[in-house]
Amino acid sequence: MFCLNGGAAATVMALLLVLFSTLQSTQVYAQQPGGVSVGYYQSNGLCNADIEGIVLNTVRTAAQTDPTIPAGLLRLLFHDCWVQGCDGSVLLDPTASNQNPEKLATPNLTLRGFNIIDQAKTALEEVCPKTVSCADIVALAAWDSVTLSGLSSGGLPMDMPTGRLDGRVSSGTEAAAVLVSSQSTAAELTQQFEQQGFSQDEMITLSGAHTIGRAHCSEIIPRLYNFPGSANGVDPSLDPTYAAQLQGECPENPEPSTTVELDPITPFIVDNNYYTNGMDNRALLLSDNAIFQDFQTEFSSMLNSDDNLLWQQKFADAMLHMSTLNLKSGKDGEIRVNCRVVNG
Repeated sequence: MFCLNGGAAATVMALLLVLFSTLQSTQVYAQQPGGVSVGYYQSNGLCNADIEGIVLNTVRTAAQTDPTIPAGLLRLLFHDCWVQGCDGSVLLDPTASNQNPEKLATPNLTLRGFNIIDQAKTALEEVCPKTVSCADIVALAAWDSVTLSGLSSGGLPMDMPTGRLDGRVSSGTEAAAVLVSSQSTAAELTQQFEQQGFSQDEMITLSGAHTIGRAHCSEIIPRLYNFPGSANGVDPSLDPTYAAQLQGECPENPEPSTTVELDPITPFIVDNNYYTNGMDNRALLLSDNAIFQDFQTEFSSMLNSDDNLLWQQKFADAMLHMSTLNLKSGKDGEIRVNCRVVNG
């Protein structure tokens, strides 16, 4: 815990009031253009099957075999929505007419979970053919991933809305240009998120997705060896004990496939350890470390570190916001029969 003077306390109170207001407006995302709503297919008489349950069972089965799957599915949603909106465009395979779709962009080469989306789509096609969009499956799978991993909305009535359409456009060049980099500064992250309609606090909140998952050693090697201006070659903002641990897992010339946990304490649980780690100089990626070192973002990070339930509520709300970015409507979208190929 930390103590605050009168002015700081007033600032905290104002911020909490804003956060409370944001949390109370969660369900507004079920009214976004594009026709999304909770239980969209059932309420519109399009499919009486338990669509959400089918996706949940697919994700649960996969996670029981491989506990790293939830992190992959969560990342899949972020990378899909950030480019062309939440339209399943990241799922499209290269074709003769489009040899460079999103999934071939360098930031997307390590994406995982495509096969899980395919499995859910196959199951849904059996009960409701040509009805459920691939974009909805991506969103539902990501939501299931975080709830199965421990996300609690604190009793708030939150569910993932459906009704998205699948997009027909997928550009690897666009993905490479707009996806957030693990080398970004706090100012760059703030600007990139603001361009997508997110506040700085939402950016800090969504960065907490790094509470689960792994990073390739190649992304952190520059912090562990030959760091500019460092006497021992290690980034001085990195906790020495943690740095030594990372060096043991990531040699100076690692195999390309070598990875390390983003959160070494609870790597498979969605909690606020991302923030407690960061406040203790144990943020793994440069972009994450920047959030804790920058004076403009440090305060919100401290609040998230101090209150796990508050962060989880904020994260659930921000994730719902993320899942409704730039939805397709009308002739701009379709319901794909195969998530990897546009129709016809």
